[in-house]
Amino acid sequence: MKVLWLINAPIPALCERAGLPVQVKEGWIEGLYNSLMALVREKEQDFELAMAFPQFSRSETIEGELDGNSFYGFYKEEDKPYKYNKRLEERLKYIIEKADPDVVHIAGTEYEHAAAMVRVFNKPEKTVVSIQGLTSVYARHYMADLPIKIRYGFTFRDLVKLDNLYFDRKKYYKRGAMEKETIRGAGHIIGRTDWDNICTRLINPEARYHYCSEILRKAFYDGSRWNMDECDSHTIFVSQGYYPIKGLHYMLEALGDIRKFYPDVRLRVAGGVSLNNAGIKNRLKQKNYQRYLDELIEKYSLAGCVEFLPPLKADEMKKMYLKSNVFVSPSSIENSPNSLGEAMMLGVPCVSSLVGGVGNMLINGAEGFTYQHDAPYMLAYYVMEIFRLQEENRRQLEDMTDMAHSHAMRLFDSEKNAANMLEIYSGIERIKR
Repeated sequence: MKVLWLINAPIPALCERAGLPVQVKEGWIEGLYNSLMALVREKEQDFELAMAFPQFSRSETIEGELDGNSFYGFYKEEDKPYKYNKRLEERLKYIIEKADPDVVHIAGTEYEHAAAMVRVFNKPEKTVVSIQGLTSVYARHYMADLPIKIRYGFTFRDLVKLDNLYFDRKKYYKRGAMEKETIRGAGHIIGRTDWDNICTRLINPEARYHYCSEILRKAFYDGSRWNMDECDSHTIFVSQGYYPIKGLHYMLEALGDIRKFYPDVRLRVAGGVSLNNAGIKNRLKQKNYQRYLDELIEKYSLAGCVEFLPPLKADEMKKMYLKSNVFVSPSSIENSPNSLGEAMMLGVPCVSSLVGGVGNMLINGAEGFTYQHDAPYMLAYYVMEIFRLQEENRRQLEDMTDMAHSHAMRLFDSEKNAANMLEIYSGIERIKR
């Protein structure tokens, strides 16, 4: 059986092999690759994998082999996923001819190359797409309760580039149109939540839905566990916050309330969020959302208790989870955020907005706390409830984190999920052309 993956970024091992910069993204693909290859070797199955990925650094096509599997880069002149590039079709056609796949697996629907692959391969019965997020749905939630002046206003930088939040959301709608084409052109959908099930069924009722949970990065399977006596007390960790959907503005508002009761509270934000607020030159370069975050920090006097961290590799993220008193996912929309899964796997106390597919991941009150996404006062309450439990009822907190860990172990069972994926591929291969 020959399977062609279309992935949005090369996995780290592939980057090293091809001499490309390692990218800290698409961690679930890395986890799936490692587990799938281990399973294929163990069972000595007839399985060939080819991987196609976008490249921006070099115009010549990158080709090679990794662990006996083929990989192919396809050059993209610019990173504009909201703009269809017909030249991609010729590049993907070449890769399809070289790989000659029985099954094409498109890992994520958010980019224009996914729509190009559906057009070029043109075999819905042999095409399966994995759902990460859905830009066609995310666009509805993009503004995340922001004030009107922030939604439609311009900073100097936004005015020069004609690129504020309003235009950002328009790009999401454009991406969503191509995403719907991708889903309609696939005969099979791989998902993992009630949310992605109904959203994709509404787009393509004829597609067959396959359940398969994801696999986390290798670093989170080594048995490491959170210890309340070793974490930094009253410290909150958020994995990213670079655009409104991730809800950092909700978190800052909640932090203002938490400080009234816990003046020593600290917030750490990973992902390379930068406010660029030092000096006139940097302020001129700020986006409107960055400016708004800056205003919230000033409004709630948070300058001394918010730390912005660079993008972190898997081991660095794990250390940050373990050092934190609580992990928060304050997004206005998500499917099943891997950051929440990683925190649960480590047994870190979790608080998450109840959006998208989060309800399939975290059981409120038993494994952590969930709250209405646009109620930051409830986010503040549940964070403080975890602080209180650590001080007054350690056993209850331990039981909660143990249950979250057990749930994560079942959801992200690498061997089971790899076997499930292989079974999905085999079933699709057996379908007559």
